[in-house]
Amino acid sequence: MPKTLLEVKGLTTHFFTDRGVARAVDDVNFELLEGETLSIVGESGCGKSVTALSIMGLIPHPPGKIISGSVHFNGTNLLNLSEREMRRIRGNKISMIFQEPMTSLNPVFKIGDQIAEVLKLHQNLNKKDARDRVIDLLNQVRIPSPEERVNDYPHQMSGGMRQRVMIAIALACDPKMIIADEPTTALDVTIQAQILSLMDHLSKSTGTSILLITHDLGVVAETAKNVVVMYAGRVVEKADVKSLFDDPLHPYTIGLMGSIPGIVAKDKKIRLDAIPGTVPNLFDLPDGCRFSRRCKDAFERCYKEEPELFDYKGGRKVRCWKYEEA
Repeated sequence: MPKTLLEVKGLTTHFFTDRGVARAVDDVNFELLEGETLSIVGESGCGKSVTALSIMGLIPHPPGKIISGSVHFNGTNLLNLSEREMRRIRGNKISMIFQEPMTSLNPVFKIGDQIAEVLKLHQNLNKKDARDRVIDLLNQVRIPSPEERVNDYPHQMSGGMRQRVMIAIALACDPKMIIADEPTTALDVTIQAQILSLMDHLSKSTGTSILLITHDLGVVAETAKNVVVMYAGRVVEKADVKSLFDDPLHPYTIGLMGSIPGIVAKDKKIRLDAIPGTVPNLFDLPDGCRFSRRCKDAFERCYKEEPELFDYKGGRKVRCWKYEEA
């Protein structure tokens, strides 16, 4: 059985502003196994990226602050580490791929130098060995003529190529885990498929665990093994990919499925339709279930009491009063 590489328990991150307190991430729990791809999915503002930044210790303080919880990586609680200790882990044991490579790469440095910087910092390689490793990495991420492209600047590359460079930087130190935050959002459909195929191949060949953050369930179906669905800072459903697509439980998950043409749930074709209403204001969250004001199945209790994350058959979990007895 694969070991647990990352265990997030009760993670709660708030932002303290002049408008009040935004409860961006509220009591989030999940596990990532060695060699596994786990996806966190949900619409914009649900807390996906804040969860990733909390794990990496990159929440800006002020205004953000991790209020409570633990993030155990390979047995070590990252939240107890100093900034200096976290720097040894970031880019080395845990890497991150951001969604916009043009703003993540420095436009005035050659891409080879930017990859080599990580190697010099964490691996103490000399200039020649670092260059050889950079060329090898560019070859791994399928950039043609890596000996020549190593001297290119970011603006000389397409969006897909720049994202491959970001993946090369993430892989440079053979990390145990990669956090990919919307890695294909800025790319066209053809390039998206290439990047996802590349990440899947590299994960299987290197044994690296991937925490994939996305709002696109099509991406989830292609790459992930297990899924965590978030809404308004809360985990509302956890399941393996097949179970989630075959039989989504939470009304919000069913609504997300409805945004994809051709998805079938509970043996019925779901109409391509929008979820009514809007995401609740994180500064003023409603009483009861946070999805109740948009849910067609809501009843009186939903508006007064927030449900727990109930256990469901097959090891699944769902935050909905309909499944209390299940």
